[in-house]
Amino acid sequence: MTCMERELVIGKQTVVFDRDATINLYQKTITVAGSETCDCIPCKNFAAQKENLFPVEFLALLEQLGIDWAKEWEAFEYDWNESNTSEPVLYGGWFLFVGKLVSSSETPPALRDGFAFWVATSFPTGTLESPARLCAVQFLTRIPWVLTAY
Repeated sequence: MTCMERELVIGKQTVVFDRDATINLYQKTITVAGSETCDCIPCKNFAAQKENLFPVEFLALLEQLGIDWAKEWEAFEYDWNESNTSEPVLYGGWFLFVGKLVSSSETPPALRDGFAFWVATSFPTGTLESPARLCAVQFLTRIPWVLTAY
């Protein structure tokens, strides 16, 4: 561990992370949320309500890691069906941080109150320069459909 790295236990996982480097990542590289740069209807639905989406404990974890909660790397839907928007839609996504998973598996926990999160080492890297130094906090949640048109 370098002097800037810290260790943190998240559920049954242990990570080593560099908070200052993560803050820098969001200031210089991840400057806009993935859902806000995408034109697809499910992303627009996610972006329209993400401000009130995440549990307090999840937001506290993101803050501790240095992650800007308003700038998810990517969000996606699992089961959107435009013919049935009355049911909540299952979404997933990633928030990136500078660090690594040092112990445990990436098995997602069960949804609790409609939300689950864990540390993942597999995620889309797009145009990132050094994905080897990155990990992600992956999330799953069910949210309502709030858009009036699609």
